[in-house]
Amino acid sequence: MRYLLLVRVHADAEGAPPPGAIGTWLEDVDRSGQRVVGARLRPTAETTVVRRRGGELLVTDGPFADAKEWIGGFDVLEVGSREEAIEIASRHPMVELGTIELSAFWPFTPEELATGAEIETVSS
Repeated sequence: MRYLLLVRVHADAEGAPPPGAIGTWLEDVDRSGQRVVGARLRPTAETTVVRRRGGELLVTDGPFADAKEWIGGFDVLEVGSREEAIEIASRHPMVELGTIELSAFWPFTPEELATGAEIETVSS
């Protein structure tokens, strides 16, 4: 199973992970083969939001003053279970300073892709 691990950083977070903690975590999950890819992300001041509304393309550049948190990085995990993904996330150094969000991949079915059938979505 593949999971997207999003590292969310809170604006009011104080401190930083201990020196070398992220490097140690990365070395561990890379060595085990559980991490497919990942990276830290540039600050929100360098973020761009793209959307289309009413046929009009809307592009908004950061920083976003109302942001209470931002995505500081991501990793794609290849694991055997949700529990395994949670265990890996629980060891991430940023878990004490922000939030680690896990989302399981939800691949399109061949039928959805071949027929152009409406793709199921979930609204909140």
